[in-house]
Amino acid sequence: MANAIELKDIKKGFAGVQALKGVSFAIKKGSVHALIGENGAGKSTLMKILSGAQRADSGEIFVDGKKADIANPIVATELGIGIVYQELNNFMHLDVASNILSHGLPQKHGMINYDKMYAQAREILDNIGLTHISEKGTMSSLSLGAQQMCEIAGIVSKNADIVILDEPTSALTETETKKLFEIIADIKSRGVTVIYISHKLDEVLYLADEITVLKDGEHVTTFEKTPQTTKEELVRYMVGRDVEYDYKVGTSEIGGVILRASKLNRGKMVRDVDLELHKGEILGIAGLEGSGRTELLETLFGCCRAESGEIEVEGKKRTIKNPMEAKKCKMAYITKERKILGLFLGLSVNSNIVAASTERFSKNGIVQYQDIRKNTEKYVDAMSIKISGINQNVMDLSGGNQQKVLLAMWMTTNPDIIMIDEPTRGVDVGAKAEIHALLRKMAVDGKAIILVSSEMSELLASCDKIVCMFEGKITGILDNKEAGEESIMKLVSGLS
Repeated sequence: MANAIELKDIKKGFAGVQALKGVSFAIKKGSVHALIGENGAGKSTLMKILSGAQRADSGEIFVDGKKADIANPIVATELGIGIVYQELNNFMHLDVASNILSHGLPQKHGMINYDKMYAQAREILDNIGLTHISEKGTMSSLSLGAQQMCEIAGIVSKNADIVILDEPTSALTETETKKLFEIIADIKSRGVTVIYISHKLDEVLYLADEITVLKDGEHVTTFEKTPQTTKEELVRYMVGRDVEYDYKVGTSEIGGVILRASKLNRGKMVRDVDLELHKGEILGIAGLEGSGRTELLETLFGCCRAESGEIEVEGKKRTIKNPMEAKKCKMAYITKERKILGLFLGLSVNSNIVAASTERFSKNGIVQYQDIRKNTEKYVDAMSIKISGINQNVMDLSGGNQQKVLLAMWMTTNPDIIMIDEPTRGVDVGAKAEIHALLRKMAVDGKAIILVSSEMSELLASCDKIVCMFEGKITGILDNKEAGEESIMKLVSGLS
């Protein structure tokens, strides 16, 4: 089989840091080629070079056997290369058709020909099985998954021969993920080459024809996936060691009830919820997208006020009207939208870690900068946060290290109750294990944790009990010993 892309000795550095150290490998035409590695391995840098967003310092790129100088995204498009980034690039206020055809809107007499635009967009959507998406609906009205599908449709409509998908399922529901896999199979059958970047190794093993592993900016190996290829084998290539998937369930002492919710209601997303959280416990919440998982955490933390019901903390009834009230109750909430709602990306690690606790580091109106620095250094050391210095911008960190900074921010508030939503979304397997080790250590220290995750394997490996939700209601609470993927799926699908 001929090569769609061949990379020879690609090097790229940033401010003294070598992101790519002479990477060479080839990608076959019409294949699904998975690219894996820990955060910081160089995957995204390499794909930005392929898509024209960045230029390599040295090395050669061959596209369809011909040497290519990919100077910018326009050149990449002309070469038939399209990319869908993890952070989507949609025009949210425009309709779906305008987004899909943004590279070339049909015109008549110098004006946009809307009839033709909508007809073309409809045909593109139908061709890849997105019959349920309206070409006239605004992008902002769609789920994140549907927006992603539309972006893929736009890439395909440009007649791309090579489609790069960067963490495409990080925010997709199970149904949307299944649809994405169908789209990948369809475009592959038409001869399109797919480069698939993901931390989800089950997906890699399901989809990939070949797999390339990068580590610390270097090419480790490229090999054909076989039925004998295992997740453990991939992890060893990625991190150079075995990674434990058992996150020490049952190793912390479960104490008394610290948080109790009774008949909690908030619209259709939180309905008659009764919940108990114990000291030293990691309580998982499972549910499909739209089940009310995130909304329950938001209600408990006061981001949105409950319409009825009661919340007790340490046996005392509390009215939690806003996050400030929740903080006074020694609660912390770590959002799944770490880049949008959790972190100040333009600020330093030092500024972020102190952001939720500024009052702690002020004495007689004077900021105690030395105490702030000591606190940051303590958490950087305790959580093994990889940084060049405490003044490094958070936006420059890997996903796993950003998540650790967010954890450190809220741990600085010294909470007793920690609510964390999708703690390892977009995080590599090594960092995932480190984050779960931190959470279990907090539980051993007597902290109480509520953990929301879309990954059942994560819930089963880390949680003492698992609460299952469907349409805003709790459909069952399973002890870890009796829980399994089948029993959880039954409850979260409303089949109990």
